[in-house]
Amino acid sequence: MYRDLDPQNWDALGGLDAIPMLRGVVQDGFPGASLTDENSELDHIIPPERMRHVVDCDSSQALVVHDVLQGNNILVQGPPGTGKSQTIANIISGAVAEGKRVLFVAEKMAALAVVKRRLDHVGVGVACLELHSNKANKRSLLEELRQTLHLERVMNFALVTLTYTDEAS
Repeated sequence: MYRDLDPQNWDALGGLDAIPMLRGVVQDGFPGASLTDENSELDHIIPPERMRHVVDCDSSQALVVHDVLQGNNILVQGPPGTGKSQTIANIISGAVAEGKRVLFVAEKMAALAVVKRRLDHVGVGVACLELHSNKANKRSLLEELRQTLHLERVMNFALVTLTYTDEAS
């Protein structure tokens, strides 16, 4: 995998600098709009009725989801068990609810499986088209395409109506 980042292998595409997302990951970071301040009151940043989290998350994970759905590119790193797959599942769910397409790539098959399982558990997995090695055969690909094409914007989260009530008032 490290050979893929050799600049000589990118000449046909204009070099690594020609691809902003990759340049951000391996060189410059992601300049632009600053990320949401972690010390801010979460309810003032993300109104509860706009939260589309389908799996549990803490406030820092909610801010990452919010920032990504606002169009920011973010690299999330951490040791096992720190909630990365939960965060990714919430990002994917939120993007799908907004009618966006998502490409989720992971080095390890286990990471793909964990996120897919979380999405399946909450009914959003039907929007996923799995193209990794053990699922990549013509029959399963066509069946997944058929299922996905017949979905209506993945329930648009309309089948589940959440009502926010302010208990303090």
